[in-house]
Amino acid sequence: MLRKKDLFFLITFLCCLYLYGQKDYNATIDHYVSRFQYDSAYYFTQKGIKENKEDNHIKASYYIRYAKILKSLSKADSCFYFLDKAENYFKKENNTNELFNILTIRSEISRYLVKNNLANTYIYEAEKLFDKNTNLEYKYYYLNRRMAILAEYYNTTPDSLTKVKEIGHQILENASEIKDKSIIVYTLNEIGYLDFNRNPENALPYFLKAYAIAKEYNVKIAFIDVCINLGRFYQQKNNDITTAKKFYKEAVNQAKIINNLWQIQQCYNELKNINTLDNNFKEAMFYGDSLNEINSKISFYSSNKRYELLENKIIIELNEKQLKASKKNIYYLITVLFISLLGVFILISYSKKIQQKNKLLEKLSEENEFLISETNHRVNNNLQLITLLIADTLRKKENEEHRNDFLRILSKIETIASLHRHLYKNKNKNEIALKDYLTEIKNNFNEIAEDKNVVLTFTIDDFKIESENAMYLGLLITELIINSIKYAFTATQDKIITTTITKETQGYSFNYQDNGKTSINENIQPKLIHQLCLQLDVNYTINTSNGFQLSFVKK
Repeated sequence: MLRKKDLFFLITFLCCLYLYGQKDYNATIDHYVSRFQYDSAYYFTQKGIKENKEDNHIKASYYIRYAKILKSLSKADSCFYFLDKAENYFKKENNTNELFNILTIRSEISRYLVKNNLANTYIYEAEKLFDKNTNLEYKYYYLNRRMAILAEYYNTTPDSLTKVKEIGHQILENASEIKDKSIIVYTLNEIGYLDFNRNPENALPYFLKAYAIAKEYNVKIAFIDVCINLGRFYQQKNNDITTAKKFYKEAVNQAKIINNLWQIQQCYNELKNINTLDNNFKEAMFYGDSLNEINSKISFYSSNKRYELLENKIIIELNEKQLKASKKNIYYLITVLFISLLGVFILISYSKKIQQKNKLLEKLSEENEFLISETNHRVNNNLQLITLLIADTLRKKENEEHRNDFLRILSKIETIASLHRHLYKNKNKNEIALKDYLTEIKNNFNEIAEDKNVVLTFTIDDFKIESENAMYLGLLITELIINSIKYAFTATQDKIITTTITKETQGYSFNYQDNGKTSINENIQPKLIHQLCLQLDVNYTINTSNGFQLSFVKK
């Protein structure tokens, strides 16, 4: 019989084993995040998620951290999946603080992805929980992000500008309560930026104070942004080229320390331009070459993601070989067990072993499905990164023709990215729900359509088609809508585009119609649309008697 002393030591030992199994990686993650080593933080957050087998507060918190790290690694489109998982847990727990924080993070990620309407929706949903939240860090992070959204989207509205400054001063008055000093730095930076063109003399004190706080607390990313704004201020408002260069160089040095390629790119561009204006062509050429080099690195970074798809393919092939090997082992085991005829006890043991092997096979099969999903997921991430780069270029283009060309490319990439998002969610990767997929494509055009006063109407029957056909059909609709918006309508007419897809006994019928007046009775033969219809293997007809109409039946 165990003595009380022995029992105490046994219980203590078991508790230690349990605690060791529940290892907390938060301190390690904090260490790497504070040093901007996001790849290492990414690894340990994944490790924390995998080792917490049950859904609990720790695992849900890891999901939130993982989403924020993914954004820092420019994988923002993946963030929502993990925020959904965290949100599902905290809804069950009725944890208002965490739900409030998740909505604020969703809003910031949407703003980063240039999804303005979505960012607004999330920030106003968070506002409903503002009074119920008791976490000060979450409170001031929300106020800072709300301020940023108002400043970015509504900076021409006087009431919004007043509200931005009101929120900003509310944050600054409580600066001593805020642990995350980047919130204070970005608040000062936003207020300064509002006055940059309206009242430049008011902007400089805010920029300088933001600079001092960022430097004191070593808030590097915010520090770089403030230095760039100070450089622009001294260059554009004070015509002080020397001081402007000083801040640009300070920014690029810090960006190199944390290896932030996008901030390095921004700094090199500013230094190239300012040296050109200063007639210092030697320096301008140096920074121009440096800019080309960093652009190549960014392109390589984007291209390198494609190799991850190849790595996944190799892993899948290895797993398939393991599956075949496992099946052979099972056949040998069955033969040996039947020959042995050692009775009921052996049969029971055999049954248990078979169950274990089946679980292994199921696990390997699930891993293959997961890897295929990850392939779609990473393709979507790559396309999203390309979308961000094109969207950034699009904002800088003033020429309307160039903007239209970039918009056409951007729309097609978003169409393909939508397909991979749906495939990632589907268990069956060979087919896709057409109505959901085309509705997302329509939503991608909502902002452009509203801007051009075009009414988009989609009537789609709910059925599934092969994923390859879905991609070509999505690209066809994208091309048709772009052509209609660009060429079909006169300035004063009502602008209506309708798309109808009806499920037939065999296949489906497709009809696209706009009421544009510019194409009436014209002989239109669009080459790209013809090629897409060839890929769909359909015979189409075009009718321009009352606008532009394209229809076909797919068997």
